[in-house]
Formats: sequence, C-alpha cells, structure tokens
Amino acid sequence: MLEQPPKPLPSVASLLLTRRFPCAALLLLMLSTAIWMPSLLQNMPPFVLILSTLIGLTLHVLAPALVAIITLGGGITFAAHVVVIASIGASILSGFSLLPGLITLTAYGLLPLIAAAALLKQHGLQYSARYMAAGLGLLVLISTIAGALLHEGGLREFISLLMSPMFEEAQQQVAVSDFETLQVLTQAQQMMISILPGLVALSVWFAWWGDIVLARNFANRYGFYKGDQASPLALSFGKKFAYLFLVLLLLANLASGDLQYIGINAAIMIGGLLAAQGIAVGHSWLKTKNMTLSISMMYLMLFIWSFMIVPFVIVGLMDIWFDYRRKFPAVGG
Repeated sequence: MLEQPPKPLPSVASLLLTRRFPCAALLLLMLSTAIWMPSLLQNMPPFVLILSTLIGLTLHVLAPALVAIITLGGGITFAAHVVVIASIGASILSGFSLLPGLITLTAYGLLPLIAAAALLKQHGLQYSARYMAAGLGLLVLISTIAGALLHEGGLREFISLLMSPMFEEAQQQVAVSDFETLQVLTQAQQMMISILPGLVALSVWFAWWGDIVLARNFANRYGFYKGDQASPLALSFGKKFAYLFLVLLLLANLASGDLQYIGINAAIMIGGLLAAQGIAVGHSWLKTKNMTLSISMMYLMLFIWSFMIVPFVIVGLMDIWFDYRRKFPAVGG
C-alpha cells in the first residue's frame, strides 16, 4: 500500500504556529480559559457553565501539546522564545506576579519543550517519558519544600494546610452527631495528605506525556516530524528507575519525618510510572493475541478497581530486566 502524503497545515494554524507573538497569545489563551470562561458565563444556565468549565480545563491540559508542536515544527529556539513571551504575559496578566510566570515558564513551557526535543533522538520516546517524569518530580519536590520553608513547618504540615479548607467545608456540612461520617472524612483527609504530592506528579505526567504523544501524531499528520516513530506501547523507564523505586521503598519504610514523606510520595510516582510500563506490556501481549475485548476489560478493571495497579507495577519492574515485549511480534498503538 502506498503511503499517503502528509496533509497541508491549515492557513490559520500555520499563521498561529509560525509567528512568535500569535503563538504565545494562543498559549496564554489555552492556559487561562479555565479561569475566565466560567467566570464570564457564571449567570448562564448550569449546563452552559459545566460545558464551559470542561472546555476550559481541556484547553488548559492541552497547552503542553502546543509547546511540543511548535518545538517539533519550529525548533527549540523558536519554542523557547514563545514560552518566554507567554511567561512574561502570564506575569503581566496576574498583576505583575512572578509566580504565574515562573509556573508557565517551567511546568507548561520548558518541560514540554525538553520532552518534545528528546523525541528527535534515537530511542527518543523513552527519553521523552523519562525527562518529563524527572522534571515533574523535581518541580513538585521543590515546590513542596519551598512552601514548607515559607510556612516554617514540615512537608506534611504544609500539605495539610493546603488541604484543610476543602475538608473543613465538607465537615461543616455533616452533623456533629454523625461520628462515622466525620471519622471517614478524617481518614480520607489523612490519606490524601500522605499521598497528594506523589499523586499530583503522577497525574500530571500522564496528562503531559499524553500531550507529547498527541503532538507527535499531529506533526506526523502534517509532515513536519522527523524523530523517533516507536509506539507508546514500547514505553520503558530503564534500570535506574527500577533501582530508585527499590531505594524509595526502603526510605518509605525505614526513614521518618520529612525524609519518609518524600520517600512515600516519590515511590508512589515511580511506582505509577512502572505500572504504566506494565500496562504497556499487558496491552502489547493482548494485542498480539488479537484479544481486543480483553484490552478494554483490562482498562475498565484499572478504572474501577485501583488495587489492580499493583500487579502492573510488578510486571513493569520485571520487564526492565526481562524485556518481555522483545519476544512479542511488532504491535501498533
């Protein structure tokens, strides 16, 4: 079968993606829609408000994909210029506050840029996933430590301070005599405090790296991608991540205080990444057997039963040494 020629980029998209200031304005729009759109439509019917919130959140989550697209199409220097302009714009729009600009520059700018640029290397898909994971882990760690230092407390106390308004509001809606519900809320609060940084880092990694893969597909479709063509099912994190996970498990069980808290949350994040590798192994194996329904069931079970992630962590960890997919026939996405 003849390979189809790439589609031409629409003229509007070409204008936005090849000019620094329009591209930076588009990035700022995607980042801020989740804030201003629901506020602008707050007097509208509830379904309009819900729809606008979903649209805003979707655009916000897709902002790193835009950075990745312009990195693949315009190069690192062009993408860096766009990110810096957007960061300055974010600071200006927030009343000349440095924090929004810094977050835009790092989390939404430099991290997707580096991850997208890594795709152009040999085995770029693997490097992209690893760079994104390392960058997000460091960002969450540094942010948590900085917050704890500013509030002159421990890491756990700082996260508890962040979450207390949400749980206090929920507890106020429960009758004082309803001890069981209050106890459940207290236990949920303590659990969320214990795992929140690691859970946030892992969740953002899934969204951000999904954006990188989406940007690669977009660049492939329009013919300006020349990098690694490996399937996302080839995802692998390497032995360094495996050894780090084992060390973090020891730290989480043997250390105390802030060091233990860091160990627990870092282990949650690395364990989730290894689970993603294990899921890729399971998906690949089921695909080689043409068990399409079983693939759907696998993801459904993961969605409704969180404990199912544990076997995939083990599979992902073992795959680092045994490379199970090497024995499978080539599979697609």
